Amino acid sequence: MSCWIRLGIEPTDDESLIRDAYRARLPEHHPESDPEGFQALRQAYESAIRFAREEALEVSETVVSEVPQALADFDNLLNDPAQRFDPQAWQSFVKTLDQLPLGVLDDLRWALFGQMFNADLLSHRCASVLVDHMGWQHQLMSLGFEQARQAEDFLDQINKPDPFDMALMGDWSAAAQTESLWYLHTLDMIFNQRSLQEFDRFVSRHTCLPLPDHTASIKRLVVQFTQAGIGGEGLRQFCVELQRETPNDVDSLYLLACQNSLLGLEDEAFACWVQLWQEHRHPKAESELLGLCARRQPDFLPLLIQAFDRLGDFRDWAFDLGDATQAYGSPSLRPETLARWMGIGPDQAQGLAKAFLNWRMADDELPLLALLLGAHDDVRLQQLYRHAWALHRGDVQLLQQLVDQPPAIDALEELVLSGFRSQARQHLRWLSHGPIPLTMGAFIDEGSQQTHLPEALEKGSGHKVCLAWLRRLRAYSPVALERIEQAFSLGDTYTAGELAVLSVLTQLSDRGVALPPVGSGEAVWQWHASTLYLLALLSEPERWLSLTGDLTLEHLPFDSAQPASRLQPLLRRLYREQGDLNGLLGWLQVEDPVHAVLARQLMGVQQALDSVRLLSNDRLYDCVHSDLRAFSDDVLGRMLLTGVLYHDPLMDAQQRRYLLERTTEIINSQDWFDGFRHSLIKGEPTHPPSQALTEYEGIHSETFYLALDALKGLVRYGSAGVPRQKILLRMQRAKDNPDHGVGLRLAFSALLSWSERLLLARADSRPASPVAFWRLNTRLARGPFFWQVLGSLLVTPLAALLSGTPLSAIAVLLLGGVFLLGAILRRLHDMGRGIPTLLILLCLSPVLPFLPLMLFAFPGDKLPNRYGVPPDSAGEDMLPGGLQATLRRLNG
Repeated sequence: MSCWIRLGIEPTDDESLIRDAYRARLPEHHPESDPEGFQALRQAYESAIRFAREEALEVSETVVSEVPQALADFDNLLNDPAQRFDPQAWQSFVKTLDQLPLGVLDDLRWALFGQMFNADLLSHRCASVLVDHMGWQHQLMSLGFEQARQAEDFLDQINKPDPFDMALMGDWSAAAQTESLWYLHTLDMIFNQRSLQEFDRFVSRHTCLPLPDHTASIKRLVVQFTQAGIGGEGLRQFCVELQRETPNDVDSLYLLACQNSLLGLEDEAFACWVQLWQEHRHPKAESELLGLCARRQPDFLPLLIQAFDRLGDFRDWAFDLGDATQAYGSPSLRPETLARWMGIGPDQAQGLAKAFLNWRMADDELPLLALLLGAHDDVRLQQLYRHAWALHRGDVQLLQQLVDQPPAIDALEELVLSGFRSQARQHLRWLSHGPIPLTMGAFIDEGSQQTHLPEALEKGSGHKVCLAWLRRLRAYSPVALERIEQAFSLGDTYTAGELAVLSVLTQLSDRGVALPPVGSGEAVWQWHASTLYLLALLSEPERWLSLTGDLTLEHLPFDSAQPASRLQPLLRRLYREQGDLNGLLGWLQVEDPVHAVLARQLMGVQQALDSVRLLSNDRLYDCVHSDLRAFSDDVLGRMLLTGVLYHDPLMDAQQRRYLLERTTEIINSQDWFDGFRHSLIKGEPTHPPSQALTEYEGIHSETFYLALDALKGLVRYGSAGVPRQKILLRMQRAKDNPDHGVGLRLAFSALLSWSERLLLARADSRPASPVAFWRLNTRLARGPFFWQVLGSLLVTPLAALLSGTPLSAIAVLLLGGVFLLGAILRRLHDMGRGIPTLLILLCLSPVLPFLPLMLFAFPGDKLPNRYGVPPDSAGEDMLPGGLQATLRRLNG
């Protein structure tokens, strides 16, 4: 059969076409499954190649005829599997050429070159023996241009070293040599010129070929397979042995790390990547370690990203305070670090990790502080996040503690700590030697003559570096805070975020409260913890209290010198009594400076409504003044509230003026409104039409009338106008009803607070003795009243009979009647009633003789009223927890 038919192509001298045809037919005749077909195909391929080369040779027929034996010997050398890769065989052939005449050798020169040029399989090492002997590189000028270019390219290729020692294949069959070399060359071609996906697909095809036992060649294959993402136990074992032989070689360690990762051996891979990072700062180690951390310990991932954020070891700051190098060493983040944090995503993190990411990405520090200060299940993880926080907010003492941290046993923890130590050392160097930190330290020093910031730090990049220095938490003297306030206008600009603490410290300093010194050792973190709790509470109290609980409060040690110690007993008491800190505003004592600063932050309508204790009306005024927009849905209720506060004697002239303006600025087109507003300002409020309140204002008219009547009584009668217990209970229910508007509910709060103040003024008095019948303005309980009435009815007639004369008998009867009326009046006082009720009883008694018996049936007020404290309340607290708490207990 013709070689062309076997290959399936037309006769041609194009060697590339012949090779493609051969490779296309090769899978049909595998050397193991079809050795005869493979041998026939191989012979057809070699015959076709030989034909093409014979056609392509441009050597004269005369030369060929003169040197047939030399060319035949060279052809045998090229086609002999045992000799074509043997340098000694090539040396022997060169020696036979030395025996030829020079003229014949000159004629033979380019014929030999043509044979070698068209040879399919060559060893560069062997071919170089013949190239050096024939000197083709020096005789290229004798060829044509195109031939010379091709010859030069071929000789340059020969100068490159062999991929391995091809003499190792000397005892292989020709077929094995051909297929192995073709396979290795194809691998190199695809790896260097095509995509790694195509390389992976090619390698994945099943084949069985011998490979030379050559370390460099196998290593090259391992590198190619590894870069293509192909792992194998044999490849890994080779890497293990290679790394054992060359333990300091970074390439062998890298290959082993990659193979461990590809095979899923994460423990072994982690150890290799850590070594690559710590010893060589290998760029691939960062991403691999982050990937391993994300899969195995995701809570550590933000910390590891922070640890990899390493800047240069800078120490040569310029003298110019405006120079860009002034920021080198201050807290900063590389864009790569921010991108990595963003890549985690909020849904993939939780707990400390999520809070830390929110702080670094959204500048929301409070959730992280709540977790750092409270008790945590993983103390080790919490400590690492405290260190991460200290890198950005801690001063010298805290950073030095981080630098002094002993090595951790856990490899991941030590990897994080090593990065933190490096950053802390750089920050310490900046804080101790940086020109701007030194300038700021001198600026806040009380004994320093530098009372103003240099002009270069008042704006621009230098000003930003100063702000970075101020973010470090430290204790400031009153002089320092005053200078900082003047230089940075903290009250106007930095009302939120990390720098808001400086505004809080300034407020405390203005009230004579300063932070204690930091201390040393364990006291350093205790100082930071208690200070952070205080500053967070005073900066955003409502949010901070919702984030923390009693466990955080119990967990933190508060030194007596710490201003937070003034709040700790109160907060613990509230947790103990009510289980939360809702309504904290009502418990604060504004005489205490720390309480006053906290109360100022809590001033708001919702806090006033939630307060367990009724706010004094001057503090309720502050809440209204600071949160007027909260009444947008209850304008009429707000008008009633401002009217109540306006008439409270507790308000000063400036407050009354503001309340009057807020009352008169409300406009309503209904006919009744102007008259109602005028009566409200006078303190004699009239009742608006019920329909207008219900249909147009959405207000329950009876509840609104209740507030108006209570206000009228307090304005007209003062302490005598305090509503009775029954009315107070209704007012408390109205105040607690969420269906009513905010303004109306706070109006009831103001009325109750006003009443509480008047009741407490009487609550300090002692209950009158039951036998003090001459004290008609006091209260008498049911028991003593019963015995006094019974005694009066029995003793008075008997005394009148024994008096002796009619006149004396009448006098005794009159005295007995007066005594009885006094007892009835005192009993009515205990029920919250007065002389009008007594007159009604006297008028109705002839018609309803049993009506006075009601005085025995109805109990007296349990609260102090306008006539004093309950008769049986000697030595008791009349309003435990305040009027509101008492009314709520009575309401059930």
